[in-house]
Amino acid sequence: MSDQVPTFPQQGGAPGGVPPGGDNFQGQQGYAEGQAGFTGDQSTLPVLREQDRLLPIANISRIMKRAIPENGKMAKDSKECMQECCTEFIGFITSEASDRCTQEKRKTINGEDILWAMQSLGFDQYIEPLKMYLQAYRESIKGDRGLEAPNAPAAIMGADGQQQWQQQQVTYMSGGVAPVGGYQQ
Repeated sequence: MSDQVPTFPQQGGAPGGVPPGGDNFQGQQGYAEGQAGFTGDQSTLPVLREQDRLLPIANISRIMKRAIPENGKMAKDSKECMQECCTEFIGFITSEASDRCTQEKRKTINGEDILWAMQSLGFDQYIEPLKMYLQAYRESIKGDRGLEAPNAPAAIMGADGQQQWQQQQVTYMSGGVAPVGGYQQ
């Protein structure tokens, strides 16, 4: 008998594949290994519902709405598709960063690990803006220990950083091409 854990073909367009019978990820090796106290008996793994595995759709919708004109509309299936894509992307980057931490015998993924993972996976165009954001965020945390950490680039990056961040968002949201109709945020 093979030591490999079975993988499931993609069904219904879901990235990463969905096992037959729904959203139960008991057969996937990555999930099993990540569980505290996993003994190798896959029958003891909890069943994950789809809503527990995906990012909240309200958050995805809010981000999408910022990228379209005020009178623009989004179909439900476009939100669901983006929800799947974002969840898969975060898992993809995190997995690569986790592999680096494992090789270096560390347990905590930090910002540099995420940047390294993105670069190693070919997302070079995002490295510089993310480095700027990470640096500014860390400086803001050092200076404002008693205050809440800011959650917007404008609050921590200053005018130059904010302008570059906005340009990066426009480029990203438009798929690397200038927005149609001159719409900008």
